[in-house]
Amino acid sequence: MNFKFNINLNDNDYLDYNTFLMFKSPYGRKQILKFRIFISVLFLPLCLIYLYGGEFSVRSFIGVIPYLIVFALVQLLFKTFFVWILKENMKALKKKGKMGYSPVADMEFYEESFSETTPESKTEQKYSAIERVSVYADKVVYIHVNNVMSYILPISCFGSKEQYEEFLGFIKTKCTKVDTY
Repeated sequence: MNFKFNINLNDNDYLDYNTFLMFKSPYGRKQILKFRIFISVLFLPLCLIYLYGGEFSVRSFIGVIPYLIVFALVQLLFKTFFVWILKENMKALKKKGKMGYSPVADMEFYEESFSETTPESKTEQKYSAIERVSVYADKVVYIHVNNVMSYILPISCFGSKEQYEEFLGFIKTKCTKVDTY
């Protein structure tokens, strides 16, 4: 065994992960861009119809201003809105007793594979199953198996800065896509 970590996560860690996944990761950025374009495509015809119906008069241009203000507000408050939705989803999952993460886990990294042991299950993955690794602001390491499943290693699970650096060097030899944010 090369590394063993005791991982303790809380709701904030999981919210941070989902926020990262949505706004910073390559997976989420594409979806966010598509959604912003979709909203723009919805507002543009609405404004054009209003202008055309008003025969492009000064009054119709003034009438479009509220639509443009709403459009700007939607674009500006987009991230805040999505974070609020994520928090509400987490509350709903918590009420059901089905969180999207395990608060306590042990991860062990070997030469050919790594494993995660939680109170409910044990999983083992080969490094070839890793799609990418994201290192975020020297605070957390996300090991992405795909765009939905990831392993979260907060900086607190590392015994020292040296162990953290050693682990990053190790994981970079196992996975070719390591992104630093």
